[in-house]
Amino acid sequence: MLEKSKDSPWRRHRLPAALVLMFLALGVIYSLVTPIFEASDELSHYPVVRHIADGRGLITQNREAETAWKQEGSQPPLYYAIAALATAWIDAGDLEDLLWENPHVNIGNPLAHGNKNLVIHTERALFPMRGTVLAVHLIRWLSLLMQGTTVLWTWCLAREIAPGRRDSALAAAALVAFNPMFLFIAASVNNDNLIVPLATLVLWLLVRILKHGWVDNRGAILLGALLGMAVLTKLSGLALLPLAAGVLAIVAIRRRAWGALARWGIIVSVLVATIAGWWYVRNWQLYGDPTGLKAMLEIAGRRSEAPSLRELLGELRGLFMSYWGVFGGFNVVAPEWLYRVYEVLSLAGLVGWLPAAYRLGNHRRLPQARLLFVPVAWIVIMLVSLIRWTSVTYASQGRLLFPAVSALSVLLAGGLMGWLPARWQRQGYGAVVAGLGLSAILLPFVIIAPAYARPRLLTADQVPPAAQRADITYAGVLRMLAFELPQQTVRPGESLPVTVYWESAAETDQDFSVFVHLLGRGLKPAGQIGTYPGLGAYPTSLLRPGNILRDTYMVPVAISVTAPSLLRVDVGLYEYNSGDEIGLPAVNSEGQTPTGMMGTVRMLPHRPATYAPNRPLRFELGSQAALLGYDLASQQVRPGDVIELALYWQAQVRMTDDYHVFVHLVDPRSGGEPAAQGDKALLGGDWPTWAWEPGHPIRDDYRIHLPTALVPGEYELRVGLYRLRDGWRLPVAGSTGSHKDAAIVLTQVEVQ
Repeated sequence: MLEKSKDSPWRRHRLPAALVLMFLALGVIYSLVTPIFEASDELSHYPVVRHIADGRGLITQNREAETAWKQEGSQPPLYYAIAALATAWIDAGDLEDLLWENPHVNIGNPLAHGNKNLVIHTERALFPMRGTVLAVHLIRWLSLLMQGTTVLWTWCLAREIAPGRRDSALAAAALVAFNPMFLFIAASVNNDNLIVPLATLVLWLLVRILKHGWVDNRGAILLGALLGMAVLTKLSGLALLPLAAGVLAIVAIRRRAWGALARWGIIVSVLVATIAGWWYVRNWQLYGDPTGLKAMLEIAGRRSEAPSLRELLGELRGLFMSYWGVFGGFNVVAPEWLYRVYEVLSLAGLVGWLPAAYRLGNHRRLPQARLLFVPVAWIVIMLVSLIRWTSVTYASQGRLLFPAVSALSVLLAGGLMGWLPARWQRQGYGAVVAGLGLSAILLPFVIIAPAYARPRLLTADQVPPAAQRADITYAGVLRMLAFELPQQTVRPGESLPVTVYWESAAETDQDFSVFVHLLGRGLKPAGQIGTYPGLGAYPTSLLRPGNILRDTYMVPVAISVTAPSLLRVDVGLYEYNSGDEIGLPAVNSEGQTPTGMMGTVRMLPHRPATYAPNRPLRFELGSQAALLGYDLASQQVRPGDVIELALYWQAQVRMTDDYHVFVHLVDPRSGGEPAAQGDKALLGGDWPTWAWEPGHPIRDDYRIHLPTALVPGEYELRVGLYRLRDGWRLPVAGSTGSHKDAAIVLTQVEVQ
């Protein structure tokens, strides 16, 4: 067997080849871990493929019709046609059954708990693959092969720009191959998976043209064919046309080859028009718009008004995060610290071009640096295009920059090593590649798979004895065995965990939804969620009698609700498609309709309130509470009037008993009997004394209605706290003012 020479093609390209193989292997893992239709917009991309594969031709958009492909039906067709050709032999008649959309999905809300799944997944989506499941995975793997060429051509692009920097080229290719979001998209049904390798190949070809200062007819034919395919794959391919025209013009100006420029332009234009022109003519005839964007936006939805610069900058964070990895329906995120690492990596790569540029100039490598015009110009074009697109619709997604992923990665790799001396750069590149590879390997198992995992079914003895028993059956199909409120205090803007143990009581073909309502002061809504059982994974039609689920709902508390207050927790079942959230009938174990809420927790403000009573004072009641002052509009009233009073209370300790407030208007000559009174629970029962938090003062308003037959004279306004079950009053102590009979004498009131 002949030994390979040191300069053999295998030895020269074994590293990029190994990187491509690693990318493909990782991509297969991403494709298998991500359930079908959970990848970005795959739910809409695949129906376009199926429409063509079924022999129904190209899609004509109709904004009045509800379609499975939605706005994706407006996309150029090359990727879909290739995917249709590869899977037309598969019987995918089960597509409609698998497009079981989750009505409660939290799209674009990665902080929401549960309901990450865009669709409901059943055993039909598991092995063995058949029908639509097989077709989707075959297209995913075909897409991976397409994007594998992106990794390879990124290496070639970097080598063309800097021939002597193999380590830099490997790092650039690794920044593509080990980008978790790039892997996630590459392992999905998405037309990005064709436009990205085409754009990368065009960039490589343009750099070669600029580098060698010439292009022959074969090169012009190749460029025209690539541009034509890119334009027929996605509208972002149109942005390659001015870039290509600019490079050809630069070469012609430098060589003064005006005739050659005309020849190149004719060749490229004819090929682009031949390959893709018919699609844009069709759009013009159908929609009066050659790009079809008008029809797309009518379906996808426009912004109500153009965003300001400040609003666009506010979306920059999400754009950056989604370039590296925001998965699913823009609702599955990596740990925050990982984005910080990517931020440091990106910033270092950007700023690192300052010392790198100095070195290029110092070593007189400016001719080589001029080749950076192509990737830099392409990045600028893509950014401008994205800003333009984002200004008309909500599309701040980093993956839309993937047609420039090779250009970004080449520049990032070059800038990263601008910080290090030449002798340390290989180790630096190795550390970057290893770190990126490790994160790309772990994320599908640590983040993506758990987001879509079904909750485990329990047995009856796995319901904790400490959980509060409920035994309430809703609509005859779902029984609440028990519940837990593990958190006794919450604040506005936070989320309250509510754990419920459900048991399926009977089979049903209906899909009922669970609601959890939080009610604050005056039973006004303070937060709510709606979901299928299993946090979106187990509609009631999939449950079988005896199945037991443990659901923990993280219910967000509105930031605007008034605190402090009791927060009542109400749980029930409702029909999502009925148009309202009226709870379905429920009965307890005795066959009676349950009354009251499931439970209560205390809602505190983020910081204690500060008050300045008009009449400050200090009285302590039984060393448990204190009266800090009061407001009284007038001390002169008439029979039939209403005395309006505000009292300022504060707990000294956590109280265990429930006390009521008494407010009495007393004639001191009558032996202490009240002539009028306004007793009530604090805040109308919304903040009982057992819930009071030491250090948090509260204000409570009272209205004392005076009898019309009240005898004129001087009366005392007395207040205090008494225990509801036996009427016992908390004793009063105070260094200022007066008190008697375990009551604080606030002031004298004259009835005229």
